[in-house]
Amino acid sequence: MMHHWRELLLESVSPLESGVRNLDVSGYRPPGEGAFRPARTAAVLVPLLDMHEPQVVLTRRADHLPQHPGQVSFPGGAAEDADSSAVQTALREAYEEIGLPPAAAKPIGFLDRMDTISDYRVLPVVALVTPPVQWVLDQREVAEVFTVPLSVVLDVERYDARIVARHGREYTIHTLKWQHYIIWGATADMLLNLISRMQARNEQRNSAFERTAE
Repeated sequence: MMHHWRELLLESVSPLESGVRNLDVSGYRPPGEGAFRPARTAAVLVPLLDMHEPQVVLTRRADHLPQHPGQVSFPGGAAEDADSSAVQTALREAYEEIGLPPAAAKPIGFLDRMDTISDYRVLPVVALVTPPVQWVLDQREVAEVFTVPLSVVLDVERYDARIVARHGREYTIHTLKWQHYIIWGATADMLLNLISRMQARNEQRNSAFERTAE
């Protein structure tokens, strides 16, 4: 799958022009059976360094933050009134947090939306980034930037899963370990959604090839 990763990635994400309303929603669900809609919307940028050995860019949040200190995440945050779209939210946040110029990132599509316990509905925006990039961190929010090879991210065998109970419901928490970093929670679930999409598209392509070869 890695030898044609760029083409496969482009075919696997949901196109920007298709909008977000038809995207699946997963993640946190509060107690009760009623409909749930988080009060706030947010977007994260899922940057991939476009190179021979593609890399996924991640951040480690500052240790002094009141929410999720020290955790691994994608650059991103809440939508602001001045943002014209979720794509602009993701690009703006990435520039503010890690100094990634919007012109250096080419958004190519969406992953599925995710609801979080902090009352956000988060939209992941996948973007290709051409290196080299000079990271400029906002140390009020970000402790460091690091990369993980896409080949590692796409290896589903590297992910661990455990069940936790919260507010009367059971949730599966996924974890990916890379070097001394622990990628878990919503960020790991977004990566697993990327895996699922790329695997499904790869199987479709292989099936089509087999049919034409018959």
